[in-house]
Amino acid sequence: MVVASSAAAFAIASCGGGSKAKPADTVSTTEAQSDAAVLNALLDQEHSSIAAYTLIATKLRGRALASARQFIGHERRHADALARAISKLGAAPTAAQPDEEYTRGFPPLRGERDALSFALDVESTAIAAYSDALGKIATDPVRATAAAILVTESEHAAVALGELGRPQVPQPFVNGPPPQEETP
Repeated sequence: MVVASSAAAFAIASCGGGSKAKPADTVSTTEAQSDAAVLNALLDQEHSSIAAYTLIATKLRGRALASARQFIGHERRHADALARAISKLGAAPTAAQPDEEYTRGFPPLRGERDALSFALDVESTAIAAYSDALGKIATDPVRATAAAILVTESEHAAVALGELGRPQVPQPFVNGPPPQEETP
């Protein structure tokens, strides 16, 4: 838990893209617009994660509750970093929907185990979204921000796995096995 928390703090510190560097001049207007659209989808994912962890926290106690509260803060900082990146691309960040719009699709949480399982689902969804987005983003600083957030989401998943009593590193690849290599 300490290692994940320390690593998460490092990743979060880098989420804002603290660099004063401007986006690459070689990115076209079309690419910037495309990046903004991808980031707005990720921003909506973050808003959903915030709503999810707010609900999840109501079912937890002790160390798990402390982690959920910390993760709400992380997700808010992710949303802020994405909104800043979207603005730097010259687009408007999409506003969060009312919480009810997000929570309507959430599963019923009968207790702590359900809440922790849902937290793992939230993180798995975020990991998949960021993994998919990385290949679509043309702007280097934006890609770096998304990659930093992806790392943090993976750490959140590891913490949720640990709280569920499962191996925190269940496999060597985040989204499944590597591609099969062809043999000559």
